[in-house]
Amino acid sequence: MKQLIFILLFPITICGQTVSDTCFSEQQIHDISETLDELYYQDSVNNELISQQDAVIEKQNELLHLDSLQLEYKQQQIDLLEENINLYIKQQKSLQPKWYNHKILWFSSGILTTILTGKLIVGAIQ
Repeated sequence: MKQLIFILLFPITICGQTVSDTCFSEQQIHDISETLDELYYQDSVNNELISQQDAVIEKQNELLHLDSLQLEYKQQQIDLLEENINLYIKQQKSLQPKWYNHKILWFSSGILTTILTGKLIVGAIQ
């Protein structure tokens, strides 16, 4: 049975190979070849553009990360400066003279003491 199928199919394959089965003319084949070459070139250019865009995207992501770090550090700096301002205000409040450290008060008490001492001495002498 196998031999019968082989004998029947063998002539078909031999005849099929000798007959030209091309339905394109030489000009059409040349145009298709040029079109394929142009498409291959455009594909390589597009692949290069895609790789460049990937590099740009990677750098933009890195820049975004650095910007977020910079914003975080600026916020920390702002917090530290506000804390520093609060410490300066607290220091200023502690360095301000108290009510009993005024020069007028001490000057008045000195005059009053002198006058009272003088009256006491005058009263003791008389």
